[in-house]
Amino acid sequence: MGLLAFGIVLILVGIVLSFTNLLGLAGISGSLVWLGWVCIGLGVILAIAHLFMGRRTTVVERRYRELP
Repeated sequence: MGLLAFGIVLILVGIVLSFTNLLGLAGISGSLVWLGWVCIGLGVILAIAHLFMGRRTTVVERRYRELP
C-alpha cells in the first residue's frame, strides 16, 4: 500500500507542478514543469509496480505448546 500511496502523492504533486506555467510563475516555470512531469512519471511507475507486486502479506507462524 505504501507504493500506491506514494505514487498517488507524486502524481498529484506532478500535476500541480506541471500547471505552474498557467499560474503565472514564468520565471521558474520551465524547471518546475519538467519536475512535475518527472513526478507524474515516477508516480505512474510506482502505481504499476504496486499493481504487479500485489499486496504484501505477513505470515505469522506460532508454535503452540501442548499442555501436559
